[in-house]
Amino acid sequence: MAALPGSLASHLIPLEAALRAAVGTDHSQLAAACRYVMGWEDQSGRAANAGGKRIRPALCLYAGGLFGNAEVAMPGAVAVELVHNFSLIHDEVQDHDAERHGRPTLWALLGTAQAINAGDFLYSRATSALLEGTASPERRLAALQLLTEAVGRMIGGQWADLSFESRDDVTTDEYLAMISGKTGALLGSPLAIGATLAGAPPATAEALGRWGESIGLAFQIHDDYLGTWGDPNVTGKSNTNDVARKKKTLPVLHALLGPGGKTIREIYARPELTEADVSAVTAALRESGAEEFTREAAERQAAAAAAILETMDLARAQKDDLSAIGTYLIERDA
Repeated sequence: MAALPGSLASHLIPLEAALRAAVGTDHSQLAAACRYVMGWEDQSGRAANAGGKRIRPALCLYAGGLFGNAEVAMPGAVAVELVHNFSLIHDEVQDHDAERHGRPTLWALLGTAQAINAGDFLYSRATSALLEGTASPERRLAALQLLTEAVGRMIGGQWADLSFESRDDVTTDEYLAMISGKTGALLGSPLAIGATLAGAPPATAEALGRWGESIGLAFQIHDDYLGTWGDPNVTGKSNTNDVARKKKTLPVLHALLGPGGKTIREIYARPELTEADVSAVTAALRESGAEEFTREAAERQAAAAAAILETMDLARAQKDDLSAIGTYLIERDA
């Protein structure tokens, strides 16, 4: 993905300092494990720069800035980023992923039990950071409620995602509901939290959250598209891994409803897939029209976000800036 737009990147230096303060600098193995997950250290404790783009906290700070106070939204930004990393640790355990972005995952280094502990610790630091902010108690509690609701929806989405692995009757509507929780909630809630902490009217904060959730759905659908038809030289990721792991992405679910569905079901029933199996599934996806279907699904979510944006009580320039941010997130190549 290209560098963050300036409107999102302007607060990244103070954000990183606030995140480090929340995680802590003590020499315990727990804190060190969390610093590794956050990308500040390698597995030997040496300084590293693998923290990612910090999109979610950047959205939170941006939303605070829309209402005149990005600084007061900083605890919310810290909270959503720590929650995001907590979720990644647990997802990696559940999906048995041994690597993320070329680095060993925490459970692969320390074992499942300690990885879960590190994730839980990050979640505890997230709630503490939000409660210790400078916004009024009422705003902090409202923001905490938004965060905990988003976490609940995210966990529900992860539950559904795992349950889909053993089902062959998952519908596209079920899939969209799943990603609404797993991905949409943690892109929408940072905006609502930042706006709430900065004193935005509740209706505006809620609309921002809904806009972000629609962007999140388009983001995930586009990710599904890249997972099958993206250029690995651009994305840095394989465009066969999703099929090789028998993931029920939106293109696959669409294809299962068509003539190629029988082929995909038979192949996905095998314990492990060969390169020939992966090629056969990819061909079935192409023949089913899944590529066009997936593109159109992302476009529908983007259009829904645009419609929500037009209802908000914001200046035209602010709406245009949000629209540009949404385009950046959806139309990325990686």
